[in-house]
Amino acid sequence: MNPATSNTVTTAARDTFYAAAVAGLRALDAAETSPRRFGRDADARWTSFKGTLTDADRIDLLLRDAAVTWGTAFSPAESFALFGLAPDEPFGPDWKSLTPTTARRHLDAPAAPLTPTELAALIDIRPTPVEIPTISPSTRLIIAGGSALIAVANAFAAQQGLSWSDQVLVVATTPAHRQLAGLLALFTGSSARTRLCTPGDDLRAILKTAGFAQVDVAVVSPDAEPPCAEFARRAAGVV
Repeated sequence: MNPATSNTVTTAARDTFYAAAVAGLRALDAAETSPRRFGRDADARWTSFKGTLTDADRIDLLLRDAAVTWGTAFSPAESFALFGLAPDEPFGPDWKSLTPTTARRHLDAPAAPLTPTELAALIDIRPTPVEIPTISPSTRLIIAGGSALIAVANAFAAQQGLSWSDQVLVVATTPAHRQLAGLLALFTGSSARTRLCTPGDDLRAILKTAGFAQVDVAVVSPDAEPPCAEFARRAAGVV
């Protein structure tokens, strides 16, 4: 994956990243007994704390906190492969945050739950139908492509007993696919972040780290980057 810099991230790409990330933050709040990121109580705490900080700073602080556990879902550095940053730095000094007005709009947006397909739409991914195999708790999958991610995530969300973080390995290089992969851990009820790799990684090392004795099946969609599709098929022994 070619390293990027904060200055090469377009305004449109940044805005879609934030829209999806805020949806992820709302999903985290929805899963907790006492939501702490949004709502009246959160607004009151922020008002007493913020000083000269803006609503854009508020969202960035929430993303920093969530990125510690969920990585790519909330980290521009991991989604956009920003060059030269420490592993625990999700933004970097050159990252351009939201305008306060746009940040306020995100904070005021209704907290409607999203399906994986609706989440993908926030990142401008329009999935096409993808055939997936029967999945059991012992199935190990490698996924390449936005449409493939959505199809598998919908299957995991609908079937009890499956674990996204334990059964799925995603290979992706585009920021949209990487962030989507990270967020889908939340939207499938996973307790840990998505296992994510790139075509340039050592396949054996990746599988060992993931705890996969083997990959049972590759789910690849037409919108996958060609190197990612090839890597996924090779990991599953298809080529």
